[in-house]
Amino acid sequence: MADESSRIARPVYHCSLCNRPLTWDDGRLRLVCKDPECHGDRPRPAPIQVREGDEHDRIALLDQSRRFFGSSHLHAFGEVFPLAKTPFLVVEFADERAGYLAYALHFPRQEDASVVLMAVRPEFQGRGVGRALQGAFEAVCRPLEITRLHICTTNDNIPGLYFYQRCGYRLMKISPDVAAEALIEHGDSGMVGFGGIPIMDEIHLTKDLKRVVESLDPAAGPEVVND
Repeated sequence: MADESSRIARPVYHCSLCNRPLTWDDGRLRLVCKDPECHGDRPRPAPIQVREGDEHDRIALLDQSRRFFGSSHLHAFGEVFPLAKTPFLVVEFADERAGYLAYALHFPRQEDASVVLMAVRPEFQGRGVGRALQGAFEAVCRPLEITRLHICTTNDNIPGLYFYQRCGYRLMKISPDVAAEALIEHGDSGMVGFGGIPIMDEIHLTKDLKRVVESLDPAAGPEVVND
C-alpha cells in the first residue's frame, strides 16, 4: 500500500508569469507571443450568443476557413467537406461574428455527428467562445438521439488537443501522414504548424454523449468555464 506522502500533490511545473510551483492539475495552457517581456492581461468574458448560421454568415465562414486553413473544402475523417453545403453554428460576441462550428449530422454512423470545422477568430479567443460553440453543438445533437461526437485535428495543434480534451473528448486514433498528404493536394507541402511543429498526422477524438448525460447530476445547473 502506498504511504500517505505518495498521494500528496507535488509540483511538476512552474508558472512562466509568476514562477509559482504547479502540480499537474494547477497548470493551464496559455498562448503567448515570443516576446519575453509580454505580460498582457487575459481578456474578459462578455455576453455570447450562439445561433444557426444563415447564408449571410456563410460568406464570413468561407472567408474565415480560407484564412485559417487555406481552403473552404476541408479534409477530415477520410472525406472532403465543402463548407458551402454544411450546416454550421456562429457565435456573436459584442455584435461581431467571433467563431464558427461546421458539422455533419449522422456521420460517420447514424448515431454520430462530426465537427468539420471549429474556428474562433484570434481576437476573441480565451473568452468562452469555443465552449459556447461546443455546448450549442451538443444541444443540436441530443434531440436527434446522437450519442457520439467526433472531431479531428492535426498533430501540431497542441492548443486544440488541450481544449478538446478539456471539453470531454478522448483520443481515438492517429492517422500518420494523412494531414501531410492533404497539404500536398493544396500545394502546401512541408507546411509547419503551431510552435514550428511539422504538420504530418490527423488525430481523431471522440466524445460519448450518452456517458456525459448519465453522469450529470439532475439537480446541478450548467457550469460555465471560460477556456
